[in-house]
Amino acid sequence: MKKANIGKSLKIAQAMTDVKNIDLANRFGVKPQQVIRWRTSEDMSVHKVQELADYLGMTMNDFIKLGLK
Repeated sequence: MKKANIGKSLKIAQAMTDVKNIDLANRFGVKPQQVIRWRTSEDMSVHKVQELADYLGMTMNDFIKLGLK
């Protein structure tokens, strides 16, 4: 069974959609440093994954697939 890396998913999704860290920080009301933590994290809450996927215009499944190892 493959394990998804959510940080990797986020990096790839941002590159595909040209969404910058500051854009995510502003949208989610966090500091840019928090976005950097998300990008280096291998996992996070399902709720946050769903929010990120929605914001980036993807289904959660497609978002997660981007980070499969």
